[in-house]
Amino acid sequence: MLPLPTPLRLSEQLSPRRRAPRPRTLAPGSAPQALPEMPGRRRWWARCWLGVCLSLLGAGGCSGGGSEPCRLPPCGGEAPPPPCRGARCGARAGRPARSFPHTATPLRTPQGKAQPPAARGVPPEACPAGGCSSNGTRRDCQGLECRLPLRLRPRPRGPAGCAASATAEGCPEPALLRAAERAAQFAGDDFAYGGPELGGGGALGVQLACDVKPGENEVPSEDALILQLHLAKGHEKFTEMLKSQQQIIVDLQQKLAEQQHMLVSQQKEILEQQRKMYEQMDLIKVQYGMLFDTVKQMSFQSLQEDIQNYFESHLQGLQNQDRDECTESPSICGERIKCLNTPGGFRCLGIAEKDAALGLCGEEYFFNKEMQECQACLKCEDGMVAMPCSTVSDTVCSATSENKLSESWAANIILPSVKSGISQVYSGLNLKIREKLHREILSIEDTSLVFRQHGLLWTDLNFAVKHNCRNFLQLSLKLNGSEEGYELSGVRIEQPEGKYFQSTSLSSAAEVEPSQTLSVFLRSPNQFCNQSKDLHIYDLNTPLSLFWLSHDTGAVAISAQMSTAMHYQTNYRPTFKIISVSDPYMLSLSHDGRAIKFTETGVVKFVFHQALYSMGHTCVREGFSLISYINRNGTNRELMNVFKSGVNYRDTSISASGATKVAAGDLISFEILSPAQCNVRYFGDSSGISIFSLIWIPSAVSSAISATVSVTALPTGAVRNKLLDFTQVSSSEKQIQLVSSGQLAQKYFVFTEKGVASLAFNLKLIHSCNMLKVTLNRLTMDHMQPTAIAQQIGGQMPEGSIWTSVSLRASFDVHNGTLISVSLDCVRGRINQITHEHGTSISILWISS
Repeated sequence: MLPLPTPLRLSEQLSPRRRAPRPRTLAPGSAPQALPEMPGRRRWWARCWLGVCLSLLGAGGCSGGGSEPCRLPPCGGEAPPPPCRGARCGARAGRPARSFPHTATPLRTPQGKAQPPAARGVPPEACPAGGCSSNGTRRDCQGLECRLPLRLRPRPRGPAGCAASATAEGCPEPALLRAAERAAQFAGDDFAYGGPELGGGGALGVQLACDVKPGENEVPSEDALILQLHLAKGHEKFTEMLKSQQQIIVDLQQKLAEQQHMLVSQQKEILEQQRKMYEQMDLIKVQYGMLFDTVKQMSFQSLQEDIQNYFESHLQGLQNQDRDECTESPSICGERIKCLNTPGGFRCLGIAEKDAALGLCGEEYFFNKEMQECQACLKCEDGMVAMPCSTVSDTVCSATSENKLSESWAANIILPSVKSGISQVYSGLNLKIREKLHREILSIEDTSLVFRQHGLLWTDLNFAVKHNCRNFLQLSLKLNGSEEGYELSGVRIEQPEGKYFQSTSLSSAAEVEPSQTLSVFLRSPNQFCNQSKDLHIYDLNTPLSLFWLSHDTGAVAISAQMSTAMHYQTNYRPTFKIISVSDPYMLSLSHDGRAIKFTETGVVKFVFHQALYSMGHTCVREGFSLISYINRNGTNRELMNVFKSGVNYRDTSISASGATKVAAGDLISFEILSPAQCNVRYFGDSSGISIFSLIWIPSAVSSAISATVSVTALPTGAVRNKLLDFTQVSSSEKQIQLVSSGQLAQKYFVFTEKGVASLAFNLKLIHSCNMLKVTLNRLTMDHMQPTAIAQQIGGQMPEGSIWTSVSLRASFDVHNGTLISVSLDCVRGRINQITHEHGTSISILWISS
């Protein structure tokens, strides 16, 4: 039997592009012509298909699908073959036709019309059973051809005489015909549709064609396998190349994203630089406008007179203290150095600056570095000597201090290195003071400030410490007189649960006399506090500052002490007892002793310190609030609200400081609020830990404003040196203004007149910062970059507390056009929330100089 291709390959073998060649006609007695040479397996398939094609094209007519085999004689007229026997015949006769998933494309019909049956040697009247059409004519088909459509049946295979004589010229041999017939019979059994009883009856859906066209699909089996391997390897290489290209694309995308990120960062830096440049330009505009207004107010004639008077006085002075030192003292420059006389001095030609610094110029002379000559020291006639003459600097004269209304001063404080730290901290020690500015009103001697002028004093101290001392540390400002000393004010710094920095602010007001001293005093009530190991003071920027007021300003100072509460309680309104007052008529207590009463309109600067001891976990969680009220015409108004984190079974202090305008008859009082189930005891003694201080200043030489942080620009997240935005809550003043336009709007306060300023800032917030820094910055016409003039820090939030706070207080000089701002810096952490109403505030006092 001839093998047939599988159904999956059938559609490929019967492609409509390939046309089966017509079989050649063999001469009688000649052997069949050999097939063209084909390689390997392909040749075998060609032979199989040729046999099938020959059997289909050369077989006789067959019965129409019955169980009987084809009995029509072949072309040679031989007797029909014997009937089919065996199991195969029954199986083929009864099994249903095979179904194929693909339908072959029908063969193209030959050009021209089909020949009539007579031309093919078959008489029309000869119609065996199953070999005729419905009109009674004989079918021109044999075997499987009878199931093909008419247009697909093959043309006659030889002359018309082939039916009568098989040996005629051009007729195929009988043996070949019989082989073709058997092949056709086998193929017909396999491809025939089932009868009606099997669901068949349709036309044949598969068209067979011989695909033996030379030059197509002639691939040996080994070559096909090698080709398949090559294709597989090529596919793997292609896949690897695709993966490598995808990785390259991913790398390029990552590099592009990094470059875009760098570009965005650079653009942000450029925008930040542009913003700073715009701020500086706005600052220049503001300062230029102020300078222009000042210049317009000046008279050119008065300026010319001032210049003329200055030069006349200077020249007159040169004509009076000038003399020929070279003639009076021939050896003043030495034997080998020539002396040259100059107005007001002399010059030693060729002398080095280092030699002049050794005192070569002599007494009452100094070496002028700019002129490179020795000049006579200036003598102060009307004023006091601020700095005496030295070998390389002239005398600095200062005007009489009585003519000044106010003056500020600042310094650093240092913890002294003590060998026996236990006894020193336990008994108390004075912190070292290192001045940054020289003033005539005071001087430093050892660890204390010595006052030279009488007047009123306001002192601010920012302090940050890390300690593990039991109970608490107490920080005080101590004023020593000629006979005995007492503490102006003091705060207690509680024992922390862990070692982290804690900060506090201390302020006081006092009336001072010449020779009185002021010192910063630190002590511990427990003798086991080891200063050398457990006490560390944070080095803040200018922590100590003060301003001094002349009595000519008409200012009045008062100090009052709070009474001790005998029982534990929550909300507390203190009762005052006056310690000292410079003018009892201007400042007094209310009838119940719970408020300070003012007789005339003015501006006040006040501070309130209260030491306490608390018990209860709600104390830690919710903390304490210190509220100051101003009562005007019988109505209380909240003036300031300060928050303090609470403690459990610990001593601590709460403090508030600010400035405000008051009218005649106004009252200022205070109240401390503590949470429920928090038992608090409030102390009051003469040590200064529970005290109230206040300075009243006439409105003619002072003004004050207050503000809070702006709710629209509260900084949150990773805040790094962020300038805070403010909203003014008090009325506007001429001397102090919040900038309202430009790049500096809402961030800077500007001063329009020369004088002394004093600032108090309180901040209530939630944060996770390892350390929080609050810095007071100043901008002037001389320095376009802001400079820090004061600083305060806040450590980690106490464990269990919801809120925490930090305060900053400072006093400093201002000029026309000076601008100040407050910046916030979170170190290793983030700021979660800042309250803008209760607990956060800023107040600024200005005093004319």
